[in-house]
Amino acid sequence: RTLIKECQPPHRFVDEQVRGPYRQWIHTHTFEPRDGGTLARDAVRYAVPFDFITHPLFVRRDIEKIFAFRQEALCLRFGKAELPRG
Repeated sequence: RTLIKECQPPHRFVDEQVRGPYRQWIHTHTFEPRDGGTLARDAVRYAVPFDFITHPLFVRRDIEKIFAFRQEALCLRFGKAELPRG
């Protein structure tokens, strides 16, 4: 579960986990005009128990999947012809 902690439409909003697998999850979404469209950026601060073990084995891969899915969904939804590589 997350709670929207800040909301400054149309520029940004911040959600924070109130219940879930992370000790901390603060996700800032920002939006800015770019080349006739909108550049969406994400910044996440998070903490997990036993970070030195769980992060490289599980968490990093899950977070990469989450944001790869998000990037693909945004590109498909808003008509971007190519997904950025990398």
